[in-house]
Amino acid sequence: MPVAIDTSVLIEAERLGTVDAVLPREEDGPFYIPALAAAEFLLGTHPPVRDDLRYRALLLYQGQLQRMVDDFTEADAAQMAALAADLKRRGQTMKFFDAAIAASVMARGDKLLTADTDFDRLEDQMILLKIS
Repeated sequence: MPVAIDTSVLIEAERLGTVDAVLPREEDGPFYIPALAAAEFLLGTHPPVRDDLRYRALLLYQGQLQRMVDDFTEADAAQMAALAADLKRRGQTMKFFDAAIAASVMARGDKLLTADTDFDRLEDQMILLKIS
């Protein structure tokens, strides 16, 4: 089953210098990066982040991550609208990028690799794989 990689995992990969250091066993996957996780990660390559960190993140993105990015589709958008409506009914909110990433995963029936606890409220709607 395909596994989407959350921004929190991309940040950990940047800290360790390679995405391979954070990916679980090979029987999980193939791995991909939802387009809006890529966008959230790339926000960190712009000021006010330190120049050396921005450069290191950009090199990782261009060298390893960019080829793993998958499109945000109409089905993802429809799922995001449904997720936002469901959260609102329950009196909850979710950050924009997290909601978009979750929606992509839910629309495709994939797993999500994350270090972010914000997705825990959706564990009855998707399979979460956690890194520590």
